[in-house]
Amino acid sequence: MGRTLDVLMFGASDRLSHLSSGLEALSLHCRSVRADSPAPIKSRYWAAGVIMADTADDVSAGLDAFKRFAHRDLPVIVLSHDRFELDPRVDSWIHDPAPAIQVAARIRALFRLHAMEDIARRRADVTALYGRRPFEIEPIEGDPQILYVGQASPRFMALQHVMEDSGSELTAAFSSYSAFDYLHERPFDAVVLNAEGQTDFAFTISSAMRRNARLYHTPVLLLSECDNRDSAEEAYARGVSDILPRGVDDKDVRDRVHALTRERRRRRAAKAALDACRDTRTLDHETGLFHAGFLTSHLQDLIQMSKDTHSPFCVCVLQTLLPDGVDAPDETSAEKARRQFASMLRHLLRSEDAAARFEHDTFIAVLPFTDHVGVEQVASRVSAIADCTAFESDDPLHPFRLTVRTAASEARPDETAEALIERTLSRLNAPASSVAAS
Repeated sequence: MGRTLDVLMFGASDRLSHLSSGLEALSLHCRSVRADSPAPIKSRYWAAGVIMADTADDVSAGLDAFKRFAHRDLPVIVLSHDRFELDPRVDSWIHDPAPAIQVAARIRALFRLHAMEDIARRRADVTALYGRRPFEIEPIEGDPQILYVGQASPRFMALQHVMEDSGSELTAAFSSYSAFDYLHERPFDAVVLNAEGQTDFAFTISSAMRRNARLYHTPVLLLSECDNRDSAEEAYARGVSDILPRGVDDKDVRDRVHALTRERRRRRAAKAALDACRDTRTLDHETGLFHAGFLTSHLQDLIQMSKDTHSPFCVCVLQTLLPDGVDAPDETSAEKARRQFASMLRHLLRSEDAAARFEHDTFIAVLPFTDHVGVEQVASRVSAIADCTAFESDDPLHPFRLTVRTAASEARPDETAEALIERTLSRLNAPASSVAAS
């Protein structure tokens, strides 16, 4: 279902009510606003905005209304039947009508994309303080790359024609084996699955992509025989991004595919910008994580961001404990295990998160745009994976395991980075009752 997010909604009340109730059931708290809605007295963080529009004027009115409520640029989605010329401040377009599960998935994807872009800009600024030479992220050039998977049907021929006419390159895979060969060879901006007469085949591929970390964010569109509500709900639950029923005209196909390919390219660019901040001057070479000084500087900047935008923000302390007695490893093996844990930690966190080693057995992870519930879930996942991992000791026949203790804190607006770190470290040894109260 995903974490709880607060979303602004704009549009005709009769159209909004049904969508809002569906989004509420998916842990998205919605507030409807009108063109004449006064600005709120108390500032609040909003994750995204959704506009149900009939004209471009509706979009402009919705954007103006959102600006009064949010003290930052929101990710904005427009739902409309026709894709008229959209304001450049709009992030995504969805063909209306759309089920709540599709809209919810797009909201969460765009919320994450904006988080990555925000953190990439801030992390680059902090990286520059450490003497980093100016760097430029090479733009993603070339035509959008689309992978078609399924039988060579008349709809494939039509798709090939419309994509090539719009400047996209379409690659065809007529079996699941060749599809995954292509997907592992090079990145695609979108995948179109032919589900006509082979729904299970399409669902299997979509589900497999969502289980693969590298392919998780690649958009998936479904060529469907009809727009059946029940099958659509299952498709979106399996990770499909959009459904193109029979009868959709070529312009609509082009617009809906390109709406998703643009989001995918933005995500790839944001990921590249974050990776570029992993510089020799910012990293601890023993662990591959950021060094403590860089993370503290980055953390101070993020605290200010959280204060300015009213966004949630947490840090998590993870302490690795060794087995005692006869099971205790030698120091060389123990250090090797801690470095392996550091590598695990880095790959278990999101691109916009950051981590560093602060003491020989203690690590700190910084999770922007994440509340206390979210950070506790991350900590539990890291601890569970570490607990299931056997680390090699000096005796290969007797591996050992690390126990990971965790503590988390939400940032306070007027707190320094050092104070936040100390407060979180102190929670490791505090009694449970005092931790709950702090």
